[in-house]
Amino acid sequence: MTVRRVVSFFLIPAVFAMLVSLGFWQLDRAKEKQAYLDEYAARSGLPAIAVESVTLGPGQSGVAAQVVGRFDGLGQFLWDNRTYEGRPGFHVLTPFVIRDTEMRILIDRGWIPLEGSREDLPRPSIPLGQRQIEGQLYEPLKGFTLEQAAPEFSSPLRQNLDLESYAASAPFDIQPYVLRLSSKAKDGFVRVWPVIQETSVQRHRAYAVQWFGMAGVFVVIVAAFIRRQRRVIKNSN
Repeated sequence: MTVRRVVSFFLIPAVFAMLVSLGFWQLDRAKEKQAYLDEYAARSGLPAIAVESVTLGPGQSGVAAQVVGRFDGLGQFLWDNRTYEGRPGFHVLTPFVIRDTEMRILIDRGWIPLEGSREDLPRPSIPLGQRQIEGQLYEPLKGFTLEQAAPEFSSPLRQNLDLESYAASAPFDIQPYVLRLSSKAKDGFVRVWPVIQETSVQRHRAYAVQWFGMAGVFVVIVAAFIRRQRRVIKNSN
């Protein structure tokens, strides 16, 4: 058996197995995403919970919540590189002091446009007085950032919504979730919150079909090549 045949003997099954395994991996990813979407939808349909001094546990993202207290300008910042209808801008994140406690929860009050340059940042006003606000809990994920180090607590501008880093530098306790302010509330700005859709599930399934299709095409090509080689050998004899 020639070296070429030995290589083909091992390489062809390996390539086929790799393509098929990638297809099944995409199907597994689709199942995981679907399970997450189902769980998120179930949480979103629950009655609003009251946010108090007790630290919220895991698995609360997407849950409707209400909290009584007051806004606090200490620690307010702008989350940079947020767009709305193609326009650059910021999201305004303001701490909210929970009534009868020193615990805070960050409130995403929505989007404001970038006017001029970042050298002259907008300074959103702080709503005064005690109030009850409602919204949806959101657990931000760490995103890519060009920041060399975490910003200081007093920084008015942040590239990344890193709640863990923010909490570590804050002079107060803070809930491990951001509350996206309800679009009906009067204390916010432009609020068009993202809606989790099943497009990601469909995308993974489409990728799976592509990988399985490539595996099928690979088999056809290999079979055609083998037939051609046999024909050449037969004719040469």
